Amino acid sequence: MSESPTRRSNQKHLLTKRWLLLNVLLLTVVGLLSLSYPVEELSRRAGDMYFRLRGSQGTSPHVALILIDDASLERYGRWPWQRSLLARVVRAASAEHPKALGLDILLSETEDETNDRELAKALKEAGNAVLVSKISNSPQGRLWVEPLPLFAQNAVAIGHAQAALGPDSICRSVPVRELSLDGARWAFALEVARVASGTLLQDDGPELRIAERKIPTVGTSSHTVVAGVESESLRFLPIDYRGQITPGETSPPFSAVSVVDLLHGKAGRQLQGKTVLIGFGSTEIGDRIPTPVSDKLPMPGVEIHANLIDAILAGRSLSPLNGWLNLLALCAFSFSSTWVVLRWVVWRGLVALAALLAVGLAASYFVFAWMHIVVGLGPFLCVALLAGPLAQLQNLVLVDRGLTQGLRQLQIALKTAELTKKDSLPAALRAEIRPTAGDLHWKVSLLRQLQAELSSLYAFDETLLEAMQEGLAVFSIDGRVIFRNPQWHSFCEKQGWDATAGLDNFAVALREPVWRDLRKSLAPEVWLDSEVYLGEGLWRLRAVRLKRTSTSDASDLIMVVVTDQTARLERDRARAEALGFVTHELRTPLVSIQGFAEYLLRYSKERASSEAAATIFRESGRLVAMINTYLDVLRLEAGARPMRKETFHVGETVKQVARVIQPIAQASEIKVRTEIAADLPVLQGDPHLIEGALLNLVSNAIKYSARGAEVKLRAEVEGDGVVLEVWNPGPAIPPEELVRLFEPFYRRSEQEETTRGWGLGLAFVKRIAEQHGGKAEAWSESGAGTTFRIHLPAIRLILSEVHQ
Repeated sequence: MSESPTRRSNQKHLLTKRWLLLNVLLLTVVGLLSLSYPVEELSRRAGDMYFRLRGSQGTSPHVALILIDDASLERYGRWPWQRSLLARVVRAASAEHPKALGLDILLSETEDETNDRELAKALKEAGNAVLVSKISNSPQGRLWVEPLPLFAQNAVAIGHAQAALGPDSICRSVPVRELSLDGARWAFALEVARVASGTLLQDDGPELRIAERKIPTVGTSSHTVVAGVESESLRFLPIDYRGQITPGETSPPFSAVSVVDLLHGKAGRQLQGKTVLIGFGSTEIGDRIPTPVSDKLPMPGVEIHANLIDAILAGRSLSPLNGWLNLLALCAFSFSSTWVVLRWVVWRGLVALAALLAVGLAASYFVFAWMHIVVGLGPFLCVALLAGPLAQLQNLVLVDRGLTQGLRQLQIALKTAELTKKDSLPAALRAEIRPTAGDLHWKVSLLRQLQAELSSLYAFDETLLEAMQEGLAVFSIDGRVIFRNPQWHSFCEKQGWDATAGLDNFAVALREPVWRDLRKSLAPEVWLDSEVYLGEGLWRLRAVRLKRTSTSDASDLIMVVVTDQTARLERDRARAEALGFVTHELRTPLVSIQGFAEYLLRYSKERASSEAAATIFRESGRLVAMINTYLDVLRLEAGARPMRKETFHVGETVKQVARVIQPIAQASEIKVRTEIAADLPVLQGDPHLIEGALLNLVSNAIKYSARGAEVKLRAEVEGDGVVLEVWNPGPAIPPEELVRLFEPFYRRSEQEETTRGWGLGLAFVKRIAEQHGGKAEAWSESGAGTTFRIHLPAIRLILSEVHQ
């Protein structure tokens, strides 16, 4: 149903307000949840998922590894090895001319002076060796584990090898710097990258710079610890993991050479021109830390450094999404999610929300894969999970508020109606409903009461609409039919119209000017009343715009009621014909009586006076007979004429009819020939009604016959009864009209304007015959004339009355 522009504007404004309030509530809840550990952990786990989805990145062209693996330990013995063996490893690696050589091995304890000097000499000869230092926990507190001064003096740099572990013990970053006795110390990966680049490391605050390479840093988290010890740094380097080396992998993330292969000259060209790291790869040595890309085993520390160094040298800068951009994206996702769940309710909304979330996840992954930006998905997932429930909760609150307000108003209205409209149908039905006892919730009790009352009213209205004789249809303000009862179907079928047609089509079919553009011209609660001739009937049509149920209800309805006025029209015609009968049919005997009476007054002594008196007597008798017959017909129509039970000779009745009808026949130049069988049996019934029926048939035969024609009136025996037959040579009656001749008020269409008649005579002929236990019938053929027959049984006790 159409709504006014003002109402649509108000409703749109209300929906927008609800949408904004819902987003404020949702973002507030998500903001509070984002401070909790579960949401932070969810963001971290979602970020880890990105690395697994990205898969293999191929072998790094910048970094290679020399691993002290299980084969090396088996070949050269358990760790620690002699420093002379390490010197051989350094010289062999240096022989491959790496850009930088990083030793992820702590050299903090002395061994043999000769071997130590040999290793120091190898480091010095390499010229690009970088050593590591670590912070250890001891009862005395935080202690730095530094390389021996002999080694430190021959290395080009020393960097810390601390790893930043999250609450879930997964390494996702390393501290930028750590404080030592010698001052702030850069991360081992930064020092190796600086040496490989051959430039200085510049600190610009939010980011670091090596040559033209920008290295973004992130702030610390209150949950972050560094290998079990509080960090001295406020900044961290996120690690863009390329992957973890897996045995048997065809395309490992890094070229890895075992110490055994290196010392036997089997390294090939895997180390040449790359940054080379020497560290542990054996499963027996516990230098392993869980990472986002770790599968079954944690990642060795040297591989963690290799991933960070590779990202720095490749110019990949993994960083989180900017705070304002992240907030803006979160707000956009929140507004989109709430719009979806408010636009499509229940399952459609949830499916659309899931699709929106899938698009958001795909977009965040592409941002990570192509731009190396990590989007914290925890708040976004919270929005997706809470948008639907919060929207439904808001709907429930609004529905409950509206329901409470409506029920309060209804409760007041019902109490008022009980006092002011005690005799109304709703009040009577309400009195039959027993209120729920012991129900503490007034809403439930009132709803149950209303449900019972509405069910009773609905059943009553449905029965009333089905039983009413009028056709009824209800149209919406845009012209659609929304209700119609069976009588409306019957009305439309009679006119050959579609019962489901709209109001505009209905008005066009009527062809009445006042019904055109009814939707705009019809005033509220004012009836439009018209009488329209449709086909062969007269119909009364009424239309009204229904009263609104409330001031906020803009759903106007138009009700149309049609009433068949054909019976009233036929009664009016019968009254007119009765008046015509009085003024025309009775005029002839009255004129004769008047004329002969005047003759007697003037010539009372003439011989012809006796004939004049006889004529007056005869005509007055005929007049009385006609009047009595007419009165009998009227009484029979009203059902107030009881059936008389007399024994009579039907032959005499036929003769009486012939005598009464003779003047009318002579005036019309019609000859009435009477044929009466000699062996007619005696009948029992009402001779005056039989006479009236025959008079009706014979007078009709005279009316519908041409001048000079002959009408036959016969009475003959048939079986155990009598047949009274009237024949005239008039035009044939079509079969479709012949079957309706005995219907009340029916007249043939071609005789409506040319021949007088009541339209009741044949119906009462049929009724009189049936009340005497017989029947009336008619048939007509072209060239053979028209015959009416009344079948009456002989000597039959008639117990019924005409009004039955």
